[in-house]
Amino acid sequence: MAAVKPNPQQLTLRFKCHKTTILLLVAPHDSLSSIKAQLLEAMKATHIPEVGGQPLPTNPDDILLGVPIEKNEPTAGWTDLEIPEVEDDTRKKGPKSGVLNASPAGAGIKDGSVLAFKFRSEAPDADELGMGDNEWDVIMPSFDDEEGSQMKDEDEV
Repeated sequence: MAAVKPNPQQLTLRFKCHKTTILLLVAPHDSLSSIKAQLLEAMKATHIPEVGGQPLPTNPDDILLGVPIEKNEPTAGWTDLEIPEVEDDTRKKGPKSGVLNASPAGAGIKDGSVLAFKFRSEAPDADELGMGDNEWDVIMPSFDDEEGSQMKDEDEV
């Protein structure tokens, strides 16, 4: 993976899946497709065979991105970043492939934002997006966990 020279216009994004966090430096107007390709390339460059128990995909299109439902509270849950355009009998619903689905700037993603990622699954019980019922396997660290482990140590002494 080639080194990227930072500049003030670029965004640092944190991509999370299970306990894994990957930082990427991206341009605000990069397409989400190219960002997915960079994310897959970064995972392959570290020689990790799987993330969160799922093997790495071969195609960046098999990576799905999610944003926090509550921007300041990522433990509240995640929602798909890419909203598919759905066609019913009379008209198309959902965003056109443009503004929201095109780039971080179009999606309102700021520097330092956290995005979840997961891989599409071919399992029969999974939905078409991968995991089933909009599940995102993201474990956020909490200070309570740290305090609890320290409290145990002090009690044992």
